[in-house]
Amino acid sequence: MFRLQIELPHVRQKTEWDCGLACSLMVLQKLLGNKFDNSEHEEICSMKNFGTSVWTIDIASIFAEYKAEYVFCTKTLGVDPSYGQNSFYEGTFTLDETRVNRLFTLAPNLGLNVEKRSVSLEEIISRLLKGYVAIVLVNSNALICNWCEVFSPNKLRMLTYCICPSSQNDYCGHYVVLCGFDGDKRCVYYKNPSFNEGLCCAKFDMFESARHSYGTDEDIVFVKVEEAELMKETFINTNDKI
Repeated sequence: MFRLQIELPHVRQKTEWDCGLACSLMVLQKLLGNKFDNSEHEEICSMKNFGTSVWTIDIASIFAEYKAEYVFCTKTLGVDPSYGQNSFYEGTFTLDETRVNRLFTLAPNLGLNVEKRSVSLEEIISRLLKGYVAIVLVNSNALICNWCEVFSPNKLRMLTYCICPSSQNDYCGHYVVLCGFDGDKRCVYYKNPSFNEGLCCAKFDMFESARHSYGTDEDIVFVKVEEAELMKETFINTNDKI
């Protein structure tokens, strides 16, 4: 197996709610390069009218506007009503439920590429090797970077947002951009919009736990950004299990 890292620009989120939009900016800036127009992105987001509550289908709809090659995979076509009892969704759930369910219903007419299914780690790595990156909804309380020493004065990767006031056992939804992996070290590389800069790294099992947490619906948006170059540090038999 190969080691792979797709280079992405880093965009830090501006508030506690716009991590998904920051992730979309990282991907679009990579995809469009100098042709990317931030004002156009802002206009599209304003037109979508999701306010200060962005769901994964909203992110997918942004890529549809840009006619990007993407697919949105989720276990749930709509809003799980049980999430209304979760403190993370407190305050916006009723309005979100109506708006998001309507968007799922209209998805075929809007040209949204949505598939109801779970995605394996094997498929994620396969798509990375084909030049895709993945915007992944995770439980941020369950995803800790191996490299970052949060709040250390010697680090530039200072955490800025998405610190949940609830206990570490509660769900705190957060979007990251998966952009690489190391098969030998059994870890993934990702961009975290909560940090000022830099690349983050997490072991396979931690990443899997964070993205499979209750509340995520295993949401993931794959976007084709390039024909990926493989950085061969160590060759591992591709028949080996991940």
